[in-house]
Amino acid sequence: MREWFMELLGVRLPGPVSAVKGLAGAVLSPLSRPRRRVWSCPGRLHIEAHGVHGPGGEAVAQRIEQAVQRHPGVAWARVNAPSSRVIIGVEDPAPDSDELIRVVEEAEGAPNGVGEESREDELHHPADGLRGTRLLPTLAADTLGLGLSLITRLAPRAPIPTEIAALPNVVDLHPRLRKIAAERAGSSEKADTATSAFGAFAQGLASGGEGTVVDIIQRAEQYREARAHERLWCQAESRLIHGPEDAAAGPVVVERPREIPDGPVEQYEQRILNLGAAAAAVSLPFARPRRTIGIGLAALPKAAEAGRTAFGARIGRVLATEGVLVMDRGVLRHLDAIDTLLLDEQAFDTGRMVLNDLVPIGDGDASELVERAWQLFDAHTPGKPHEDDGWRLGPLDELGVDQGAHEREQLEKRGAAAVLGLVRDQHLTAVIGLGRQVPPGVAAVIAAARRWNIEVVSANGGHAAFEADRLMPGGERLVSTVRELQGDGHVVMLVSDDRRALGAADCGIGTHRPGDPPPWGAHLLIGEEIGIAALVVDAIAAAREVNRDSIWLSQGATGVGAVSALQPGRRSPANRAMRAVNLGAAVALTNAHRRAKKLAERDTGLAGDAAPWHLMPVDVVLDRLGTGPDGLSDDAAQKRARARGTGSGGRTSLMQAFINELSNPLTPVLIGGAALSASVGSPVDAALVAGITGVSALVGSVQQVHTEKQLAELLSRSAISTTVIRGGRERVVSADDLVPGDVVKLTSGDVVPADCRLLEADGVEADESSLTGESLPAAKDPSPVIAADVAERASMLYEGTTIAAGEAVGIVVATGADTEAGRSMAMARENAPVTGVETRLAELTSKAMPLAIGSAVAVAGAGLLRRVPLRESLSAAVNLAVASVPEGLPFLVSAAQLAAARRLAEHNALVRNPRGIEALGRVDVLCFDKTGTLTEGTLTVHEVDDGRKRRKIEDLDDETESVLLTALRATPHADDPSDLPHATDRAIVEGARRVSVHTDGWELVDAVPFEPSRGYHASLMRNGDGLVVSVKGAPESVLPRCDLDEGRRKKLAGRMKKLAKAGQRVLAVAESTPDSATLDEDSVTRLRFKGFVAIADPVRGSAAAAAADLRAAGVQIVMITGDHPDTGEAIAGKVSEDGADLHVATGAELDAMDDDQLASTLETLDVVARCSPAQKVRIIKAYQKHGHTVAMTGDGANDAPAIRLADVGIALGGHGAAAARAAADLVVTDDRLETIIAALVEGRAMWASVREALAILLGGNLGEIGFSVLGATLTGRSPLGARQFLLVNLLTDLAPALAIALRRPEDGSDLLREGPESSLGKRLQKDIGVRAGVTALGATTAWMLARATGRGRRASTVALAGLVGTQLGQTLLTGGWNRSVLATSLGSVALLAAVIQTPGVSQFFGCTPLGPIGWGMALGSAGAATALGAVVGRMIEG
Repeated sequence: MREWFMELLGVRLPGPVSAVKGLAGAVLSPLSRPRRRVWSCPGRLHIEAHGVHGPGGEAVAQRIEQAVQRHPGVAWARVNAPSSRVIIGVEDPAPDSDELIRVVEEAEGAPNGVGEESREDELHHPADGLRGTRLLPTLAADTLGLGLSLITRLAPRAPIPTEIAALPNVVDLHPRLRKIAAERAGSSEKADTATSAFGAFAQGLASGGEGTVVDIIQRAEQYREARAHERLWCQAESRLIHGPEDAAAGPVVVERPREIPDGPVEQYEQRILNLGAAAAAVSLPFARPRRTIGIGLAALPKAAEAGRTAFGARIGRVLATEGVLVMDRGVLRHLDAIDTLLLDEQAFDTGRMVLNDLVPIGDGDASELVERAWQLFDAHTPGKPHEDDGWRLGPLDELGVDQGAHEREQLEKRGAAAVLGLVRDQHLTAVIGLGRQVPPGVAAVIAAARRWNIEVVSANGGHAAFEADRLMPGGERLVSTVRELQGDGHVVMLVSDDRRALGAADCGIGTHRPGDPPPWGAHLLIGEEIGIAALVVDAIAAAREVNRDSIWLSQGATGVGAVSALQPGRRSPANRAMRAVNLGAAVALTNAHRRAKKLAERDTGLAGDAAPWHLMPVDVVLDRLGTGPDGLSDDAAQKRARARGTGSGGRTSLMQAFINELSNPLTPVLIGGAALSASVGSPVDAALVAGITGVSALVGSVQQVHTEKQLAELLSRSAISTTVIRGGRERVVSADDLVPGDVVKLTSGDVVPADCRLLEADGVEADESSLTGESLPAAKDPSPVIAADVAERASMLYEGTTIAAGEAVGIVVATGADTEAGRSMAMARENAPVTGVETRLAELTSKAMPLAIGSAVAVAGAGLLRRVPLRESLSAAVNLAVASVPEGLPFLVSAAQLAAARRLAEHNALVRNPRGIEALGRVDVLCFDKTGTLTEGTLTVHEVDDGRKRRKIEDLDDETESVLLTALRATPHADDPSDLPHATDRAIVEGARRVSVHTDGWELVDAVPFEPSRGYHASLMRNGDGLVVSVKGAPESVLPRCDLDEGRRKKLAGRMKKLAKAGQRVLAVAESTPDSATLDEDSVTRLRFKGFVAIADPVRGSAAAAAADLRAAGVQIVMITGDHPDTGEAIAGKVSEDGADLHVATGAELDAMDDDQLASTLETLDVVARCSPAQKVRIIKAYQKHGHTVAMTGDGANDAPAIRLADVGIALGGHGAAAARAAADLVVTDDRLETIIAALVEGRAMWASVREALAILLGGNLGEIGFSVLGATLTGRSPLGARQFLLVNLLTDLAPALAIALRRPEDGSDLLREGPESSLGKRLQKDIGVRAGVTALGATTAWMLARATGRGRRASTVALAGLVGTQLGQTLLTGGWNRSVLATSLGSVALLAAVIQTPGVSQFFGCTPLGPIGWGMALGSAGAATALGAVVGRMIEG
């Protein structure tokens, strides 16, 4: 093995190596020694077997089984081909294991070819632990190599050069050489062990131990991974294998129809190694051979490979901790390639159906239909007809009825897996849709795939039991489906229990139920916990991020290494290059470990599937949840609480926020620039760039942490407590302690602690505005209800809503992330858009990098052409490249956003995500809910109608005032209106007080209180000797009790509709003279109609003007609400332009449109009514897809997904739900539309100032580049040195540009009228171009004049003064008389003069003190160029 390796390297072993050859041979001897892995447990042995994988493997397996079973003491033997093991059941006493190994050796066959031998060698059975790896000999070799490096450092010279010692790294990291080595060694793992071991020895003899330390860290992680899998196997084996039927498994065909396409790491490796070879070849004529080799070695992509491998090992440990058996660790190293998730529905099929939907036919009682359907339905035999008491339930085709075809089609379109009919006396009364019951974890897996844009494919060939991107055949055709997807270029992750399909997939996640054989052939075994597959899906995205970061680190290491190789020094160029490469790899290892650890700490509170609780009868709900009216026992509740666990959350730490702030596109460029500066001997420049980058990130992180702390203090809710019944006894517990199956009691004013199915209800009304957007309370009833919309599910109470009236008993059906509010929160966390700042920084980086590199190449090329030494030209080029990068940009943007956030706080707007402020300046569509934004969020009496005329509450006459008095008498008495449970009652009392209507002199005798089933409240009152019955309630309940002819009744119905169409809730008011002093329902008849009272949530007085301002700014206003279309149109009409035609659509209507129709409709849409959370998300996506910048305002949990998805999410903090606040970028604490407008103004003003600051920053840098390239072209050297560039950036890029960016907006109305435009558009490009030209002109003029009249150092100093003066002059023109701009600019001038004129300091910066003539040339050139720039700028604008 050593001979072929050294022959491959093409070098002769130096003499000193012979001393360790024997030791190396001992360490590497496992490469050629045959291994026989054995694992035992009581009653069973697992012995490695060869030749069972490929063609003929089944015959070999049969031969092994027969031979072993003939041995005394063996009960049974089965070959498990996917794991290359023969599993033997032994009797007591157990036979000798060595004898059984000998029997296996005699019976087995040789591996069928090199490919099978390689697969067997690289197969890491979890039972093998460290024995199944070569980690121990590799770690031993690394340790010996590290010891050798310590010894050779004491020697006068290293025994071998670094160039030779680096050759094993070249073989290990070059894809083509690595493949050749694997073929020669017999497997990739053998080749990896050989290169690592020889590399450790070679580095030890070359006095270089950095690479060995990195390798030790990497192997140590793999060591811990192997131990974790071994421990898990020891725990799980007895659960997996009970007998021979669980152990047996034939070979699985794993060949793909086409190779997996190269991923980013493979592509980068090929590209960078070719580039390194080309760079070395190009530099050969200009540099010594050893420096050329150093440049080539700097291109080694060690960081890219190390990060990927380290993440795979760490995520393997994470999975082991979660109970996942990793049968093939190799798949964890290539998770980033997976782009398709294939779900085998057959594996999730519980064999049960659930009743999901019901369409009534005719006018039958819906509650009775639901009760009968559940009574007859059998989840295990849904296709079999069931009959009882004249009712029959079964498949439509078997019921002998002709109806139902249309309803069947309707249900199948909704995704019904099967359709049944409900018949009574041979008449079809309802058509029922069934769905497959799937495990709750499936929803979590799909949510994870959606989060990372991974295609979801359902393998069943029919109707999917979940939402999938496409359907493909399953069952016997599942393997073919996997192959078809792979043939189309996809990399497939399969979740299934089909072992052959799992083996064919690129990542097979095997599921199995207790008692079933495990799906041997899967790469990962998860048992019944399907939800754990969501962790693997999340790991795909994390692997992609790790690979991206590792490539960036590798690029930086290559740049630093190449520059270091060209610098002088005591160490060899190859040594300096490899040090940079190894440092990059070490950082990549750390980053990979951090990413995997973060994944392990993710919130495990994954939302499950929602059962149709609202549709189930009470007894079915109780049975499904395993409880009764007396609730759970204490033991049962504790057991369920332990099983569910709790998710951990918390505020962001300062370190986390700091790391997040560094995750912007310019940070890698700046860090790379700092490293390059240090490598060419400019540590001051490096410290400045690194310092500015760190300070910028610190500013942003402190702002984020401070803001979250403010939010926590401002918006925190007290812990909700509730009354729970457990074991028949009532007690008060925290809402966090509730579990599904708990029975809770609620009364008026209580906050609902969890999603509950009503068991009992006495006059219950719930305020669900935070969830549904409905401002009016919803009546509740325990009867099953057929309703697709949450707002119409009268039998349910939802977490976070409030009991407005009555008393209720409910059973908890969902807590935490499984509630409707929790689902909204989970949706809100998905697919957050990339913020505007990140996009803009990426654009600036992509534009700045070519300029920086081009300028550096130009300066270096000019120097080489004029025979300037390579090292000097390279240093000048690197310094110019670093100087041309706008290192102050992240700091400037962070500071500007922080200032804007503070100004917004003055307007009662709390910024949660400062990066969203920039997007505020580009918003051109504002979507919001009416409740609390346009309206006050409280119900008040708006109008009174006596049946002939309508009057506003402020303008009542005697007749309408009499109507209001009657309504007041029909309202329960309360000294404080807030004590009344019903919002309508509170509105009546408050409205009457406002217009001085009182019931003085009236005494309450009796009353019939309001109940939802009754629909009215009646009061019997006495005034003196007279009795009057006063009635107030829903028109459909009161009008039938009035003594009215048909014509009068129709007229009143028309007036009622007009009031309702204006967006008001209408109450009918009537009275009568009673016959007795008692009152009951039977006596509330023959009423005299008095009139209508119209109650509304009033529009804010300032809303119309605010909406007009938004329209003037070019912002389209779209009201999205859960209310009725008429209500929405009426509210929108009050804030729209006079006479404007409003375009109103419902969510259902938008759902029926395709994407093109939706886009066309949205452009002119004003109101979307009856809109669900999913529909809101689709609307936001449609606007964004067509280039709009969208702000979404809301206060309810139902708004949270759309708030998070929008470019700017705005939550109303005064009464908003926690889900909405958590999803928002901006929290408006006073809930006013004017505050939102102030935020839009601030966003536009911030970027108007930042645009000018960017022109200063980028234009100045471009001018410096142009001046330097021109000077280098003329003289071969840059006119300014590294420290002078540093001084220029300090004086012009920091304080003056920052003062411009932090200016307070001067005229908000003008800014608002500008309308949305790109923050970094043509205007910025024009400003940058003008400033760059003026800067280059001023500096060049000063330099040329000084060169003609003096020495080079004096000319450089005059150019420096001219350059700074020109930039500061333009800054003063931009800032005008702003005090901060004046102070920073004049301060920079004074500092420049002090630096130049102070001896010692002047020399430190490469300057010389100037006289009047020198200053005159500098300031004259700067002034003339600035004036010319002002003229040109006006001409361009004109």
